[in-house]
Amino acid sequence: MRKWTLPLLSLIVLAGCTSVSKDECLQANWQGIGYKHGADGTEYHDGLDALSQCGEYGVSADIDEYKEGYDLGLAVYCEPENGFTLGIQGVSYNGVCNSTAFRKAWQEGNDRYQVQQRLAYIDDRIDDIDRRLKDIRAELNSNQLDNGQQKELYRERKDLEHERKDLRKERALLPLLNKLPSVEISSQW
Repeated sequence: MRKWTLPLLSLIVLAGCTSVSKDECLQANWQGIGYKHGADGTEYHDGLDALSQCGEYGVSADIDEYKEGYDLGLAVYCEPENGFTLGIQGVSYNGVCNSTAFRKAWQEGNDRYQVQQRLAYIDDRIDDIDRRLKDIRAELNSNQLDNGQQKELYRERKDLEHERKDLRKERALLPLLNKLPSVEISSQW
């Protein structure tokens, strides 16, 4: 295997995208571009599509060098630790890794992310309920309501208090889900 370096400029210019500019095509480090795409988890065919843009500038990409770099970068991306990090950040998994360990780690991270999102939703919803209950108390104390309006507000208050109670129970249980070990079920006997 040939030794190679990743020019810092190529990494900075290519950060976060899979398109390739004219300058990048003319001065390309195909292995470096491939490494960057692989390390970012870009799908291989998307990277090749980006390289095809170089044809517009009369430059043919060295696909073998690109593939070599891509495979090296993808190996870094597909580390289980990265899978967990991506999952816990809520980054969707695009299926580029052929690794059970990566997918399991991503799933564990994503499960924790989902719990955190649900906790945030519950907190926001309880705040909304508390504000509405305060408004209902003020409306009921205003003495400007007819009997039908009062009954409707009492019913709404009861429903909101019941929902808040359920949400508080759920919120109390959700942290336990973050502490549960992952379970792998095998269908083999």
